[in-house]
Amino acid sequence: MNIGFLKVKNMINYLFFIVFLFITPSIYATPSANNSPELHKHQNIVETARQFLDDNIDKSNYSRTEIQMGQLDPRLRLSQCPLPLTATLAPGSRFTGKATVHIRCNSTSPWTVYVSAKIRLYGKVVQTANPLSRGHVLKSADLMTVEEDLSRIQFGYFVDKKSLIGKQLKRNLPQNKIIRANYVKYKTLVKRGELVSIIAGNSQYSVKMTGTAMGSGALGDRIRVKNTSSKRVVEGTIKEAGVVSIN
Repeated sequence: MNIGFLKVKNMINYLFFIVFLFITPSIYATPSANNSPELHKHQNIVETARQFLDDNIDKSNYSRTEIQMGQLDPRLRLSQCPLPLTATLAPGSRFTGKATVHIRCNSTSPWTVYVSAKIRLYGKVVQTANPLSRGHVLKSADLMTVEEDLSRIQFGYFVDKKSLIGKQLKRNLPQNKIIRANYVKYKTLVKRGELVSIIAGNSQYSVKMTGTAMGSGALGDRIRVKNTSSKRVVEGTIKEAGVVSIN
C-alpha cells in the first residue's frame, strides 16, 4: 500500500511540475520590448525643421506667414540622438512655396532625414479696382491694395500705388487683376513726327533748339531728333513731355 501510495504521489508531483513550467513566466525569457533601443520622436524632428524655417524667414517683408509641415512615415525608426539635431535647407529648396529641410543627427551613430513643408508668405500687392483698357494712364482711383500669397506670384508686382500712378498700361486688364511689372510702361511723352524742344548744355550754359522727333518714347527713353534749322540728326534722352536733352 505504501509503495502504491508513493507512486501516485510522485506522479501527481510530476504533473504539477509540468503545469508549473507552462503557466509560470520564465526568469530566463528574452528581454521585453521595453528594453529595446530608445527611438527618436518624430514630433521632435518635425518641430526642429519648423523652428529652422521660422528662424530663417525674414518676416519684416510680409504681413503674415504660414508654415504647414509634412509628416514622417510612421514606419520610420530612428535611434534617439544624444546631440542636438542640425537643420539645413535641402539643395534646390527656398524659404517659400514647397520646401524641404534636411535634418541630421551627428552622433557616433548618425542618421539623416528630410522633412517637407509648404510655406505661404502674405503681403500687400496692387490690383486693378475696375476694368482698364490698354493705353490707359493709371491714377489712384484705378488701383487698390490687397493681401495675397506672394509665393504664388511668379513675376514682378507692385506694393505701392504711388509707384504706378502715371504709368501706361500695355494691355487690357480685368477688375481685381494683380498688376505685374511687364503690364505697364511709362506714359509716352514724345510721339514720332511731333515738334520737340532740344536742350543742349551743362551747368554753365544751356541752348534750346527746335526739332522733330524721329521716334516715340517715354521718360528716360533715348530717341533720335532732327534739328529744324541745321537738319542735323542727333540722339537724346526724353526728360519730360516734348523735351529731349542731348547732354
